[in-house]
Amino acid sequence: MKAIRNLITTLVVVVAILGVVIIGGYIYVRTTYGIDLFRTAGQLKTLTQAVDENALCPNAFGEEDFAAMKTELNKKFDGFVSYEEGKGFKGYSVNFGALAGKSMSGTISLTEKQVGAITQTVFYVQTGGKIKIGEKDVSVTVVQVDFSEIAANGSADFNVVAKIDLTPFKADMGEFPYKYFKKYIPDNFYVSSTVRVDKTEKDGFSYTVTHKSLTLNNLSADDTADLFNTLNAVLKIGTAENLNKQVGTMAVNALIGTAENPGFAYSMKAIGATAFRFETASDAERFTVN
Repeated sequence: MKAIRNLITTLVVVVAILGVVIIGGYIYVRTTYGIDLFRTAGQLKTLTQAVDENALCPNAFGEEDFAAMKTELNKKFDGFVSYEEGKGFKGYSVNFGALAGKSMSGTISLTEKQVGAITQTVFYVQTGGKIKIGEKDVSVTVVQVDFSEIAANGSADFNVVAKIDLTPFKADMGEFPYKYFKKYIPDNFYVSSTVRVDKTEKDGFSYTVTHKSLTLNNLSADDTADLFNTLNAVLKIGTAENLNKQVGTMAVNALIGTAENPGFAYSMKAIGATAFRFETASDAERFTVN
């Protein structure tokens, strides 16, 4: 009995010591890095769950949408979109030089999936398919585009789901406490970015982009924001709002563009186009340039 009592006492002491170590470690990380390890552990567990891309992106565009986009735009401007295996994004490229000597007539009208295809194609031409997050150049692929909350003036909520490569960041996670998180962080994140694109009164091509929401893989918007605060402490990648505006602006600038960074729609301004707008036609959301 005495031996059993001593064993129980020893186990209690060991458990108590482990508890103190765990709690002490938690408090240290919480106060030093601002990271709630228990909440982060739950978030990372969710992140490690397989992402069903079909469920996450029910309106994803595919090869047929690239082909349809090419056909639709080349009806207006021959040679504007080209396909050559091994070039551009999966063979597709945009040649803005093909607009030289052309003039805008009628209206260009694209479906959401065709918008996704032209956005990805222009983005790849502009950047090689990469954006800078923190101090890293990371690969980004647009998977899906959706419009909603379309206003009478052609403004809209613009959602883009993008696949972001995290391997450049994971390569730097060798120190405490980051090395303990590394194995739980997937090589890719699916980022669902929603921004508000508001047309301004300046001209038909001016707009502002503001943050609305960001979700990561299967996480809620709230957990995504908290996890990004953690990742920012670890990887210096910025907050969820920072990333949302960066991803959203990247996609919107590829689709529309500005004088400093002409995108698809803005490139038409030089040949007589007067405005872009999001609209609903025949019960379907479309993006138009006229």
